[in-house]
Amino acid sequence: MSRYIDINKFHTISITKYILSKIDPKEITIRSLLISYLRLSSSKYKTEEDIVRVCEDLYDFKFEVRGDMHGSYFMIVFKANAIDPKYIHDDTYTLDKIYNLFQDLSTPLIVNHTFDKKTFLTAKKHLKATILKMDKYLDVKASNFAFHTFFLNTLRDFKPMGDIEELNKITIEDLYAYYNKIAKDENVTYFLGDFNGKYPYNTIDYISPKLDHNFIDRGLLDKNLYLMPYTSKQMYLRIIYDINVFSGDLKIYPFILLNYFLGASNYSYLFQKIREEYGLCYSISSELYGASGILMIRSEIKKKDLDFVLERIDECILNGIHYMDIDKIKRMITLTHKASYDLEESYLFDELCKDFFPAFYDGATYIDRINSVTMEDIKDAFLKLKNARRVIFGFGGDLNER
Repeated sequence: MSRYIDINKFHTISITKYILSKIDPKEITIRSLLISYLRLSSSKYKTEEDIVRVCEDLYDFKFEVRGDMHGSYFMIVFKANAIDPKYIHDDTYTLDKIYNLFQDLSTPLIVNHTFDKKTFLTAKKHLKATILKMDKYLDVKASNFAFHTFFLNTLRDFKPMGDIEELNKITIEDLYAYYNKIAKDENVTYFLGDFNGKYPYNTIDYISPKLDHNFIDRGLLDKNLYLMPYTSKQMYLRIIYDINVFSGDLKIYPFILLNYFLGASNYSYLFQKIREEYGLCYSISSELYGASGILMIRSEIKKKDLDFVLERIDECILNGIHYMDIDKIKRMITLTHKASYDLEESYLFDELCKDFFPAFYDGATYIDRINSVTMEDIKDAFLKLKNARRVIFGFGGDLNER
C-alpha cells in the first residue's frame, strides 16, 4: 500500500518502504543478517561499489536499508532521498528516474533461485564484526544484561543485533527462505514530496492497526539485586523501575515530564545531585521505555559506593518534585517537538503511527497532552515511581584500584 505526504518544505523528496512484523526473539539474528545482505547488493547493482557509484551519479541520491523497532514490532526499512527534480536544470533527472532507482535498489540480488553466495558470506562477515564490536562496549553489555534478566524468556528477551552462535548456523538457503517469508508481511510505502499520487506501490490492499504494541510480560525474578562480575574499573549500574505504565495510557505523559526532569535532559536533577553535589558517579541518566512499561536509571560508579548511590537516588525520587519546574519542562519538550519537524523523519513517523499504531501515539495531540499534565499528575507519577518494584543490576567494577 502507498501513502502520499504532499509537503514541499525540504527541497528534497523521499520514498520509504516499511516491512513490518511482530518481533520474534528467535528471528533477530537472521533478520539482522538479511538487512546486512540487502545493504550490500541489489538485483541490478551487484556490489557496494556499484550502489555508491549510481547514487553519486544521480545528484548524490541517498539510499539506506536499516532495521527499526516500534514497540513489539520490527521493521525493515528501505529509504531513498533525492533532490526534488524541479530544483535541478536537467531534463533527464525525473521522478521516474528516482522511483526506478529506488525499485532497483530495494530488490535483492537473486542468483539461480537463491541469494548470491559471495554477497551472503560478506554479509555474514559484516554482521559478525558488528556484533563483536558492540560486545566490546561495556555499557551495552550492562544494558543487555539488565534487559535479558528482567525480561527473561519473554518477547523482550533478545540481543538487538543477534547472536554469534546463531549467525554461524545460518545457511544461504535459510536466509533466502526467510526473505520469502518476510516479503509477505504487511508493508507500506510513503512518498514524501510532490509526487502527485503517481506511483501506486501496491503490495497489499489493507493495513491493520496493531493493538499488541507493548511488552507486557516480565521474567520470573527471584531477587531485586543482580551482580555480574567483570574486570573493569567502573561498575555499570542499571536500575529498572517497573512502573507498569505503557504507551497508549494517558498516565504516560506525566512520566515523560518526570523522566525529562530526573535524568533525560542535559542538566538533569540526578546529574546535579549524584554527580555534581555528591561526586558519586562518572555519568547518570534516565530513560522511559513506554512500550516496556519501565523507567531505567543508568550510571557508572565505583562498586564500593553502590549502597550510598542507591540511597542518594532514592532521596532524589523522594524529594525531586519540590525542585521540578513543570512549566519550564513543558516549554522545552514543546520546543524540541516542534524542532523535530525540521526533519522529514518526523512526518514519516507520524504517518506510520496513524496507519499501524494509532492507539499508542498521535503527533497531532502529543503537545496538548503534555501541556494538560498537572502537578497532581506529577505527584502521582513520583509516588508510583517510589512504590514501583525496583530491580538493580550491577555489571563489573571488579578491578582493584591502586
